[in-house]
Amino acid sequence: MIKLKHIVALFLASGIFAGLAFYLSHQGKPPFILEEVEESVGIREQQDTIVELDTLPFEKSLQNEMKIISSNYSKRSKRSIWTLARGKTIVVYLMQAQKFIQKHGGTVLFMEELNDNPNSYQSAKVDILAPTGDSLHLILQVSENIFMKNASLMSIVFQTTNLTPDLIQKLNNLNFPFDLLIPPFGVNEDFYKELDKIKNKEIVLWLAMESTKLNKVHNKLRPLRIHHTEEQIDETIKEAKDILPSAAGIATRYGEQAVKHRQLLQAIMKPAEKNNMWFLDLSMEERTVVPQTCKDFNIICKLAFPYNPDNSSVEDYVHQKLREAPKSGTSIMILPLTEQNLSKIEDIATKAAKQGTTLVDLSTLFNSK
Repeated sequence: MIKLKHIVALFLASGIFAGLAFYLSHQGKPPFILEEVEESVGIREQQDTIVELDTLPFEKSLQNEMKIISSNYSKRSKRSIWTLARGKTIVVYLMQAQKFIQKHGGTVLFMEELNDNPNSYQSAKVDILAPTGDSLHLILQVSENIFMKNASLMSIVFQTTNLTPDLIQKLNNLNFPFDLLIPPFGVNEDFYKELDKIKNKEIVLWLAMESTKLNKVHNKLRPLRIHHTEEQIDETIKEAKDILPSAAGIATRYGEQAVKHRQLLQAIMKPAEKNNMWFLDLSMEERTVVPQTCKDFNIICKLAFPYNPDNSSVEDYVHQKLREAPKSGTSIMILPLTEQNLSKIEDIATKAAKQGTTLVDLSTLFNSK
């Protein structure tokens, strides 16, 4: 009998609640009920989005991160082989993978470079514990001949103190940006007017600096010397910038003594910083203190190695610089501006593209890292 009363009571209560719900549906819900419903829907949508993101398998997410070219399974090694585009070294790829795995809750169990893989440029063996507890046994291999687009950057720079109509025309026929090292002093004034006829160029102040090679003949270049005061150096650089106002940076001319003298470098880098210019050491001096001195200023400093006829032919130098780009990520080629040298790099843009190297000016290259 008691049970029957409870059942009747439950039916009555259900009826009351059903009637109340019917009434509210016709009278309009109070504001607090609408807010709760909207909030509930928003939370549900947010949760659905999270679930959608989380349902993408960890292995697939890692493949997307690494931008693999192909994937296949080797029964012999009992591992999945992921092929990667050439343009990064296997070490860089491994660091990228490790960072992604740890960020997403996985664990790197084992990583080892392989030196005996004849099927790839570089490769490594990797064992991973996914967040789900599953194990991934991989071989990451860098393709021998498939390059990543824009994987590396290269700048082509010309040293020049003379411009002819033929040189200007050949420069304008180049289908990539380039830099011109221009001396701001000691050349004919018409030389600077000719510069305006050249397209796709970035100008660099090619400033003579302290060197054992300097003599009285070089005084017209107004070299920056150790005995000069900071004020004198500042004024010289100011005048150089007035002559070539679009100059993006300063590069050494001679200067093997200057780059070993910290105080002189500080006096040069101070106005460079003021004019938002970078500094390029071309001296090839092993004892240069440019990198250390540069830390005192908010500027970019780099070392580069111009073509040296005593060491190689132009062809070998061009080939070396092309190979350097995909290996290190960047490369700077510096050649004297002659018609002969221009003829030897006519197809360099095509060769660079085939290996995933993009030709850019120095400012772009320096600011890419």
